[in-house]
Amino acid sequence: MKPPTTAAQLDHVYWIGGSPCAGKTSVATAIVARFGMTSYNCDDAFEIHERIVDPGQFPTLHRLSRHSCDDLWMRPIDRQIREEGELYREEFSLILDDLGNLPSTRPILAEGSALMPELLETLNLPNHRAIWLVPTPELQRAHYARRDWVPTFLAGCTDQAQAWHNWMERDIGFAALVVDRARALGRTLITVDGSQPLGAILDQVLVHFGLADPDPASETLAA
Repeated sequence: MKPPTTAAQLDHVYWIGGSPCAGKTSVATAIVARFGMTSYNCDDAFEIHERIVDPGQFPTLHRLSRHSCDDLWMRPIDRQIREEGELYREEFSLILDDLGNLPSTRPILAEGSALMPELLETLNLPNHRAIWLVPTPELQRAHYARRDWVPTFLAGCTDQAQAWHNWMERDIGFAALVVDRARALGRTLITVDGSQPLGAILDQVLVHFGLADPDPASETLAA
């Protein structure tokens, strides 16, 4: 059996965590395209992980990924927030192993809500390698309301209005948790409220990563 992936094996990885609707994926996509990085999207990886996990080793991940719509969204909000954190803690080793199995010949950009501050803290990352993006509650609701797949996602719920409300409250609560933990650990966080264009958020992330360059043609990566 292959040994677990260590922090030293991931020193070529940049990390963007946070909560939904903050522009994480859009920012990551732009950076990957500009610098020729390898992309790792935690949401895409979750779709694989949920199919292969051992329920004995990953009980929360296994259970939540198989819940009905009502079972998923009608739980008390505080329980939803707590169990989302438990799921990500269980999944973190799978994420690290995925990253360790990718070629290390070029930088990797890992992005997703699963990258909670306290989990990345176990890797002793330099501050400039990780950043978190979190939307305001108002921006989160507005963005989700524009996503055309939401009605289909909630179609199996007996009370779709309540499921929507609970979903929004869970993500708002999770965002607050990320903010508290990132600040407690002295990590860099951007609160996205919609007042700045995506390009401005991208520029802030590039500066934080040490990748900003006034001449895009001369941009290089610090390995």
